[in-house]
Amino acid sequence: MFDQRYQTFLVLVATKSYTRTAEQLFITQPAVSQQIHSLEAEIGVPLVAYRRPYLTITAAGRQLADFIQRTQAQSTRLLDDLRRPHQPRQISFSTTLSLSEFLAPQLVRVLQQRADYQTINCRITNTQAALKALQSGKSDFALIEGNFDKHAYDYQVIRREPFVGIVAAHHPLAQRDQVTWADLTRYPLIIREQGSGSRDILLHLAQAANVTLADFSQTVTVNHPAAIRQLVLANVGISFVYRSVVAQELAAGTIRELPLTAGRVEHDLDLVYLRESFFAADYQALAQQLHQQAGNQ
Repeated sequence: MFDQRYQTFLVLVATKSYTRTAEQLFITQPAVSQQIHSLEAEIGVPLVAYRRPYLTITAAGRQLADFIQRTQAQSTRLLDDLRRPHQPRQISFSTTLSLSEFLAPQLVRVLQQRADYQTINCRITNTQAALKALQSGKSDFALIEGNFDKHAYDYQVIRREPFVGIVAAHHPLAQRDQVTWADLTRYPLIIREQGSGSRDILLHLAQAANVTLADFSQTVTVNHPAAIRQLVLANVGISFVYRSVVAQELAAGTIRELPLTAGRVEHDLDLVYLRESFFAADYQALAQQLHQQAGNQ
């Protein structure tokens, strides 16, 4: 869909180096410079600013790179559908780790009910990696609970989910009728890794209560909600998760929800896709089906 100059520009955006771009494309460095200058002349705006030894991409250049990536990702899928109109299709989506625990299985069931997807690919990752997979075309859409730039992507809200503090049933705080953030800081905090939407939500929640990670007696970083659930059950510390992640344990009484006087929030669970996507109607229909199925659980 785009000529070679656009492809060269994309590589330059990724490498921030004329030399490395030339090496990756197996062309000379002057050829890279010539293609970029030609593209800038055609478009009529500067795309890069180069002051030795630093190369930066202008605001217009970043917008163009995003547009190229979005268009290429969608055109590849559309052309594949056009070439094989009667063949079973495939679809790929990303999901954050927390949502892989309860919402992603519901989505797979929705996709199976549609019966027109022979191949369903699920990528489990954190919020930032899920957004990058959208931009690169590795994922068609994503299930995300973390914060993201809502001006840069289109999205559908699936539902609002309580984000709660939890402890083991035999933890001292589990016996309290009321818990403050000052009470929490006396115990180890089990928290997700950087890049996780759950971590960002917790940090904003703590910040609103004028609490930082340094205030806790200890922090334990874990990159999977299932492992966090097991650590809480083992009474290693307190944590914050979406209620659905520990629904079975709450029902069984092995984990208790903390009765915080301030800090319980609900957060949107979103189906996110590229802005102005050609396949927006498909994603909206999926989101509606998922919303209905989630409401019937």
